[in-house]
Amino acid sequence: MLINGRRYLVVDVENTVQRDADGRIDGSSFNEHNYLVSVGAVFISDKLEPKDVTYEFFAHNDLPSDFSGQQGFKNIQDMIDQADVIVGHNLKYDLHWLRESNFNIKGKGYFCTMIGEYVLSRGQKRSLSLDETAKRRKVHLKKSELVSESFYKGTGYEAIPLQDVDEYGRSDCVSCAEVFLSQLKEYGEPDNRVLVPTLTMMNEMMYILCDMEKNGIKIDSEELSKIEQDYLVEQKELQETMERICKEVMGDVRINLNSPAQLSEVIYSRSVIDKNKWKEEFNIGLNDQGKPLYRPYMTPADFKFAIERMTKPVKKCLSHICDKCEGKGTVPKMKKDGTPYKREPKCNTCNGLGIKYTFLNEVAGLQLNPTKPQDVSANGFVTSKDNVSKLLSQARRKRNDRAVLFLESMQRLNAVSTYLTSFVKGIDRNTRPSGLLHTTFNQCRTATGRLSSSDPNFQNQPRGGTFPVRRAVISRFNQGSIMEADFSGLEFRVAGELSKDAQIFEDVTTGKDVHKQTASIINQKSVLEITKEERQKAKAYTFAPLYGGTGAGEPDHVRNYFDQYFNIYTGLSAWHTQLKNQVIQSNTVTLPSGRQLRWDNVERQSSGRVTYATQIVNYPVQSFATADIVPLACIRAYKMLKSKKTKSVCVLTVHDSIVVDVHPDEEELCKEILVKAMKEVDQELKSRYNYQMVMPLDIEIKSGPNWLEGNVIYE
Repeated sequence: MLINGRRYLVVDVENTVQRDADGRIDGSSFNEHNYLVSVGAVFISDKLEPKDVTYEFFAHNDLPSDFSGQQGFKNIQDMIDQADVIVGHNLKYDLHWLRESNFNIKGKGYFCTMIGEYVLSRGQKRSLSLDETAKRRKVHLKKSELVSESFYKGTGYEAIPLQDVDEYGRSDCVSCAEVFLSQLKEYGEPDNRVLVPTLTMMNEMMYILCDMEKNGIKIDSEELSKIEQDYLVEQKELQETMERICKEVMGDVRINLNSPAQLSEVIYSRSVIDKNKWKEEFNIGLNDQGKPLYRPYMTPADFKFAIERMTKPVKKCLSHICDKCEGKGTVPKMKKDGTPYKREPKCNTCNGLGIKYTFLNEVAGLQLNPTKPQDVSANGFVTSKDNVSKLLSQARRKRNDRAVLFLESMQRLNAVSTYLTSFVKGIDRNTRPSGLLHTTFNQCRTATGRLSSSDPNFQNQPRGGTFPVRRAVISRFNQGSIMEADFSGLEFRVAGELSKDAQIFEDVTTGKDVHKQTASIINQKSVLEITKEERQKAKAYTFAPLYGGTGAGEPDHVRNYFDQYFNIYTGLSAWHTQLKNQVIQSNTVTLPSGRQLRWDNVERQSSGRVTYATQIVNYPVQSFATADIVPLACIRAYKMLKSKKTKSVCVLTVHDSIVVDVHPDEEELCKEILVKAMKEVDQELKSRYNYQMVMPLDIEIKSGPNWLEGNVIYE
């Protein structure tokens, strides 16, 4: 069957996986212990049956020892050669396995039905698995029951009965084909045609990400080990600082800082009297859909009264050795014959602790205050990472230096712990014997279309060029370099572009230092008086209003900045209002690329606030910047590198940047390619979406022996 004059081939692969001691599954085609088990392929037509699928095995425990799979390879390759477009669900995974198994898939079109479903979802969260997608679309269901129980018990596809794998794989192909036809029909509907350019771009980007993943990132294992040791030393110092402060403010009581309830008592100096009544009072729990219940509305006075009524102050305490057991925790006991019991009973006076506590008439803890029902948790009060910055502002306002140090240490400890587990250990665990790390890019995870990555998540690293882990990323070439090209203030410029704010356009074109402007307002000083340190601290606030930040919980002088921001950028303020009104009316925002974002059940509350307001003003900017402009720049850079037949390769795209591993003979060429690809991306917007961008885009390029220590070579 031809569709638009082209033949569409569905493919689906099964392979072995490796499981580590923590239960993590590695099905990567780059793991030298994994191998291909089977491939299914079928040309799409109106009426397909599992028997129509060509299903070939290449390895399985039930196959004879002299089985070669050569004829099966030829059968699948012949079908690929005849195809114009290869289709699959989570197709990038299948393409990796086909390429690593020496199938030739070059020169084809590619259509991932997971991407197809994701674009149609318009940012709404729903399962994108083939199983759930097929159920929603009421098409042929894959036969997961044949293999899922065995697989999740640890049996691989190579050991699950061959007939079951065969039936399961054939069913997978038919299910994917019917999902594809269903999606094609939906994209043909008038309301969905606007999404087609986004679908096309994401499928094109998928193949480029496939190449980036295959290229991999070269890791300096010795440098990574040094970074780990530095973090471990810092982690220990931070823990000791927090434990010392706990001792000072709580007395001798033992505090487990990993316990949310005990940490709440340290920070807020209050403990819950009755947890059941507490949960009832503040509506703590989940609804039938598994989502958190809404907190009740309370005036500040009502909230304060409820806290005083339902909690009690935590008191400081001192400890001393129990005089009855003399610190042993047990007391001797004699039998009737005068001999001691082999196991001495627990001391009732100290409950076996060996020490006794005396509570003083002095409030313990850091004595910070919750301010609203959202600060309440089942364990007392919220101590999450997101809440620490608000608590820090309160501590600084009160000039509570001990609380400031504790919370800063806590904030940094959370970051360091994440760096160790997610990055250092994640990089070490996923680096192959070749020294290459093949991270996985995810196109269908975020609501905005922005990329995420896993194994590890490089997108989740701190912004800016000071992250030590970057030092471990080096060039694979002798005397090579790591080159990173970064869009300058991309989201600020995109906000100006979409809102048509004249002041943002003027600030960008005249090169105004907006971080100094922020620092000037916050510190109530002339721009000329702003220090380098004040400018650096102000960066955290410069673009916060773009993303719906209001300054709630911040000191007065910081809130003043948020109030003034929209007096400066009146066009942006008007656009935010327009966005919220538009979503209330139609639920949908359409970007210049045609990509759409949707929110259901949006309403204007009695207070005048619009539900999901932060997302409504944030997502369009983030989406157009990082889900449309950055991928288009990647596509341009990739094509140019290929056309020049460079040895240098694209290895990463993170936030607003493109990272290239540069051969020593191609430094100048790569710089020229990145400048042209990124600064002239507006040409791509014009040709693909018929959208003429007005706001100029600027970039900065750094190059050096590793990803951290680069010198600016273009700005």
